[in-house]
Amino acid sequence: MRPRLKDDTYFTRVNEGLVWLTPAGLLTVKEPSVAAMVERLAPRLNGCQTVDELTARLPERGRRLVVELLDALVRQGLVEDVRPGRTPTTGADPDAGFVQQVMGDPDPAVHRYRNGRALVIGPDRLLAHCVGALSASGVTRVETVLDEGGAMPDGALHAIVHEGIDFALHLFDSTGLSHASALAGVCADRDIPLVQGLVSESEVLVGPCAMVDWTSVWLRLRAEDRKPFKTEPGPPSGAAGRILANHMVFQLFRWVTGAAGSEDQRLCSFATRTLETRRHDVLPHFSVRKARPQSRADFVRTVRELRRGRGCTEAQFSTRAVQAIDARFGPIRDLAEDELPQLPLRQARALIAVPSWADGPLVVTASGPDFATARHRTALKAIGAYGAVTVDPRCLHVHSRSGVRLPDDPDDVIRLIRAGEADARLWGIRLEDAQPCLVDAREAFPVLSEGSMLPTGLGYGLDWTTMTSVAVLAQCRATVLAGPREVSGPRVGQDVIDADPVSKRYRRLLTALGHDVRLIDLSGRAGVPTVAVMANGAAVQVKCRLRLVEAVRASLEAVLVAAQSGRPLSCLGRKVRESTTQWSPPQDASLDDAVSALRQTGRTPVLVPLNHDPAMNRITPYAGNVVLINE
Repeated sequence: MRPRLKDDTYFTRVNEGLVWLTPAGLLTVKEPSVAAMVERLAPRLNGCQTVDELTARLPERGRRLVVELLDALVRQGLVEDVRPGRTPTTGADPDAGFVQQVMGDPDPAVHRYRNGRALVIGPDRLLAHCVGALSASGVTRVETVLDEGGAMPDGALHAIVHEGIDFALHLFDSTGLSHASALAGVCADRDIPLVQGLVSESEVLVGPCAMVDWTSVWLRLRAEDRKPFKTEPGPPSGAAGRILANHMVFQLFRWVTGAAGSEDQRLCSFATRTLETRRHDVLPHFSVRKARPQSRADFVRTVRELRRGRGCTEAQFSTRAVQAIDARFGPIRDLAEDELPQLPLRQARALIAVPSWADGPLVVTASGPDFATARHRTALKAIGAYGAVTVDPRCLHVHSRSGVRLPDDPDDVIRLIRAGEADARLWGIRLEDAQPCLVDAREAFPVLSEGSMLPTGLGYGLDWTTMTSVAVLAQCRATVLAGPREVSGPRVGQDVIDADPVSKRYRRLLTALGHDVRLIDLSGRAGVPTVAVMANGAAVQVKCRLRLVEAVRASLEAVLVAAQSGRPLSCLGRKVRESTTQWSPPQDASLDDAVSALRQTGRTPVLVPLNHDPAMNRITPYAGNVVLINE
C-alpha cells in the first residue's frame, strides 16, 4: 500500500482533537494524541512511500499505531492507496477525482461524459452560456436548438430520436410545461440523461427528467410563487445566467457519470438574485391524470382493499410524512410548534395547502404529552384535512342544472358546484350494512359549500378501524352538541379519574391553574361513553370515546390545552347540569355500538374515503369523512 492523503480532504487542530473537512462533510476525532500523530504523518502521505517505508524506523508499538491509524483513515475515505505505475487520479484530473470520491474508478464515467454528444434546448440568451459550460467541462460535441416560445421545436425531438444524442439540457418557461413533460418522457424511454429548468427572471426550478414531473411541480407550487413565472418569463441574464448554466451542467455531469446521489433526485430552486439554491420534495399531483367516474364495482374493490390493509407503524408513517412537508410544494406547507404554549402539554401546528378557489389558509393543531406525540397527531390530522379540502376529481363528472355544457377545467366545474349551478355525487359505504350508496359532493366536502372547510365527521389513522372510529365518534359528539340546549347527567366518580395516572395529573394541573373542574357523564344521551367537562360552572368540553377512561382523559387533555394558553376557557353554548341520579359507570362500547347510536338519530352514517390523492395514499390511505344522510 502506498498511502496518499486525498487532495480534497483537509484537517485542522482544535482543542479536543482534530476536525477533517471532506466532500461528505465534517469528521471530528476527539483524541489529542491521534491529532499529533496525524500532523507528523500527513506531510509524508504523498503516495511516494509504502507503509513499510513509512514505519521502518519506528519501534513495534509505534508501527502498529501508524498502521491502525492508516487503516482508519482509508476506511473513512480520507487516504487512498496509490498503486505503482499509476498517476493519482485526484491530482491529475479534478473531474475524475470528484467521480472517484462517489463511485470509485472514474475513467469510464468521465470518458462517457466527455466523449458524449450533448443537446441544449432553450432561449437564445442561455444557449451560449450552456454551451460554454459544457465545453469547459470537457464536452466537445454540442448541438443547440433555439426555443423562444412555449412550443417544443421539432428539431429537439428529431435530434434526440435520430441523431444519437447522449444527454441533454432543456430550459423552458411556464407556457412549455406540457412540452417539457413530453420531452422528459422521450428521454426516459431512451435512457438519455436530461436536466431541465423552468425559468423566470428571478428564479429557476431545476430537476432531472427521471425524477420530476413538471405538471405536478406547477400544480403543487404555491399560487403566489407561480406569478414570477407568468409575469417574468424571460431567462436570467449576465452573471446569473452563466452561474445557472454552470449549475445545470454540473447536475448533468453527476447524472451522466453516475455520481448523482439522493439529493440530486429532488427539485432544486435557484434564486437568480441571491444565487441561493434549495432542495424540494414534489409529490405527484392527483390531477395529472384525467379522472374518470368511479364505478360501483371499483368503489367496492377499493373499500375491500382498505379494510384488508395492514396499515403502517408510527415510525413508518413519520418517515413517509416528511415527504409531504415543504413550504412551497408540499400538501402540508409547514409542521412546527411555532409560538404555541408548550407547557404542560406539547402542541404542534400544520399549515395545509388549499386549492386556489378555496378560502384559505387552513391550519390544524394537535397536542400530546411530548413533542413526538404532538407532531405525530398533527401530521395525521393534517393529512385528513388535506383530503377533505382537495375535492375528489372522480366526482366532478356532474350535471348542469341549466343544461349548459360544463367547462373542461376542474376548477371551473368546482366553482359551478359551489354556486349551486351543478350537481355532483360520489360513492360512500353505509356503516350499518357495508353497502355502497351515492352521496352529495357538498356533504362529503363542506369546502364546496359556505361555512367550515373541514367536515364534522373527519377521520384519520394508520388503519381502517382507527380512521372509522375517529370519524364516527366525532359525529357522536356532534349529535350531543346539536341536541337540547340543556342536558344533565350524573357526576363522574373521582375514583375513575384517580385510577388513570394521566387523567389524575391533568386534573391536578387544571386545579393548579385555578380552575374548578367537574366531569359529567352524558353517555346515556350519546349512546357511547361521553364526558362533559364543567370548568368554573360552565361546560367547556365534550368528548366521546369507546371506553370511559379514554373519554375522561381526552376531555381533560383538551381543556388543559385550552387552559395553558392563559386565556379564558370558551363555553360550548350548551348548558350542562349535574343530575341527582346515582352514577353507574357506562360499559365499554364497540364501533358497531357507536354506529347504532348514530342510527338512532334517524339518519344513516356513511363513510366517504378521502383517498383520491395516490401520493398521499402512500403515506397513509386512511382518511375519510362520515356523513349522516337521509334515505
